[in-house]
Parts: sequence; structure tokens; C-alpha cells
Amino acid sequence: MKFKFESAELEQEIEGLKEFCEIHFIHMHCFFDGEEFRLAEDDDDDDNEFLIDYDTQTKVYLPHSIHEIEPSPLSYILKIIDEAKNSTLIDDSKLISGNTALIRITSDKASVLHDFTDISTEIIISNKKFEIDMIDGISSFNIKIIAEEMFNKYFPPYYENDLFIQITSDHPIEEKDLKIIFDSYNFELKSTINLEISEDPWIYELWDDDEDHQDIDKSIKLRPLLYGNGVPELLALYNSSNNYSPPEQRILTYCRVIEYVSQTVIRKDLIEKTVTKLSSSRVLAPDANYILELGRIFEDHRGLKKDYLAFKITIGTCCDLHELVNYAPKFLKKTNKIKLESSADEQQKAFEEIASSISSTRNMFAHAKTNYEPKGDECPPDQLFEFSILIDKVAQQVIRWFSRQHEDTRII
Repeated sequence: MKFKFESAELEQEIEGLKEFCEIHFIHMHCFFDGEEFRLAEDDDDDDNEFLIDYDTQTKVYLPHSIHEIEPSPLSYILKIIDEAKNSTLIDDSKLISGNTALIRITSDKASVLHDFTDISTEIIISNKKFEIDMIDGISSFNIKIIAEEMFNKYFPPYYENDLFIQITSDHPIEEKDLKIIFDSYNFELKSTINLEISEDPWIYELWDDDEDHQDIDKSIKLRPLLYGNGVPELLALYNSSNNYSPPEQRILTYCRVIEYVSQTVIRKDLIEKTVTKLSSSRVLAPDANYILELGRIFEDHRGLKKDYLAFKITIGTCCDLHELVNYAPKFLKKTNKIKLESSADEQQKAFEEIASSISSTRNMFAHAKTNYEPKGDECPPDQLFEFSILIDKVAQQVIRWFSRQHEDTRII
């Protein structure tokens, strides 16, 4: 058969593609009228002529590959090979190529992630917009692995379960951007659909294909990723614990998230109460009582720096109680009684119960047992796992509240 090309430019690209594939033992096959032909030299004994354009379906055969790769448009194959040629591999899990980057990932529910049709979002960092999506199938990462000869018959360069975060931008992507994007994307996945991801360097063990799948909507819209003054540090702190960590460690980590945000909450409350006081007509002719009342506001806020009070005002300010009720362990009796028609007083007592139990349980783990006197509202040992999930939800809501505040009002 003979190949013709829709343009001289494409013919030149194909020649470069053939040279690269020959060096690295990659085979390319094109499909015409349902038949598969190897993209190699023309066969002079075959008079059939086929036109190759950028939309031609092309199948890639990689050395030692044990999984079949689905055909892709030729334009995509040319793109990923060009990206691989001009890329940098970092820590065997991240690939940067100009305005595109990939992060190889896995998940506690990896097989479920393959079922999603769209998990895309965006983030703006230092006035640069990044578009983020999750992709599977062959990518420039697999081609880079071949080019660097980081494979063998025991570790082929492509697995059908490969998953990547794909990041694109109008600007060159820097390594420092990837950590920020990964932490923020991981937070959105976990808080939105309860899926947690982690970086997956190239040499890895296969996960169990028999994992239970959650019955979740396979088309999900993520919010724009969180960023701004103090947010990357907060998300890094949140992500320092994960679903595989012991409940005690998760509780301590999420308490640190609450404490991180609490000073911003306290200052915001102080400013609002002070501004309200200064808006009074009495400010024009302040008497002794007015001065004492103003001073009392500052005195009251000094006490809010204590653990329990800081947790109380932070949770009460940042959190949706009706969502938290869904995750409350049974020992939180007041919280479990909350209904839509519950009074403001009942809701306030539930917030106080949650804050007090978090503070006491945190102190129980943070201090030596010989130095800690139980308060009676600590989480029972047999409910620690459920309690860690509740505090996880509190931490997520606290992070979202913090991200909504003007950057000038955040304390970091």
C-alpha cells in the first residue's frame, strides 16, 4: 500500500515519528476502512493508496506492553511524543513539558476513578490560570519512560490502570506549582466525592482490582481549586494525614487545621464587634461605661485563645451543623438530636458539644497520659474512627471558610 499525507508538514512530522519509534522499538498502526496497517515504509507491490491526516486513528504498540492500548487520533500521538521529547521527569511521578504537566497518581478507589467522565477544574496562581483534569490511557509519561529506558519485561512502560492529573496552562509550568495544585485538587476530590489520591512514582505494586466500588454519580463538577494567601500551607497540613493514618493521628492533624484558622476567625469576630461598638453615637462623647464596654470586648477575646473556646467559635463560625450531624458518633447525644426544626439554643449546645469533645480528645492524645485528667467528654475508643471522620468534615468546612476570606484578613 502507499501512503499519502494531507500536507507536507504532516509528512515531515511522520518521518520524525518513524525515526523515534524505530529507535525505541515502538510500532504504529493506522486504521483504514476498518483494517489495520503498520505505519512503515510504502509497499511498492500494493497499489492501494491511503490518505493520512491528523484525525487518522492510530494504535501504538509499546515494547513489553501487556495491556492493549486503544487507538487515538494521530494528532494526539504526535503531541505526546513531542511532549516526551521535551520534558523533565521529576521524582519518577511528575512530568513537565512546557505548558503541560502530568502527575502520576493512585487512589484508595483507583478503579472507580476510571469510570468518571469528567473530573476537571481550574486554579489561578499568581495571575496564571491552570486547567486540571484526570486522564488515563497512553500519555507522554509512558513515552518518557520508554525514552529513558525505565522499563523491562517485569515493569512494562504502560498499564491500563495508569492515572494522571493533567495540568495545562498558557504559561510555562514550574515544579513549585505542582505541589500547590496537587494538594488543592486532592482536597476537592476528597471533600466532594470522598476519593483520596496520592502520588504514584513509576515503580509500584498493582492494586487490588476487587475493591468495593461506591455507587456515585459518574459525572461530577468540581469547584475551582483553592488558592491564596495561607491556603497552600493549610492544604499541605490537611493532606499530611490520609485515610490510611490511624484515627488518633488524623484527629490531631485536623485539630491543627482548626487551630490554624481559629486566629483568623477570632480576629474577624473582634473586628466586627469593635466596629459595631465604634458605630454607636456614643463614640462622639464616650463616657467611662463606654470605654469599659469597649475594653471588655478585647478582654473577652483574650480568653478565646484557649483550646476549647477557640474550637467553639471557629466551628460555630465556619461549619454547617446539619451536615456535621450526618457524621456524629453516637456519644455526641445533643448533636445527634439536631433536626431541621431544632431551636437556635439546641444548635448552639450541639456546637458546644462538638467543640468540647474535639478539644478534650485532642488534649488526651497530645499530652502524656500521666499528665492528662479526663474531662468526661472525650471520644470513647470504640468510636474513634467515626469521630475522625466527623473532624475531617469540620476541617474541610473550616478550610473552605478560610479560603473565602479576603487575603488581607487572614492570619498565617
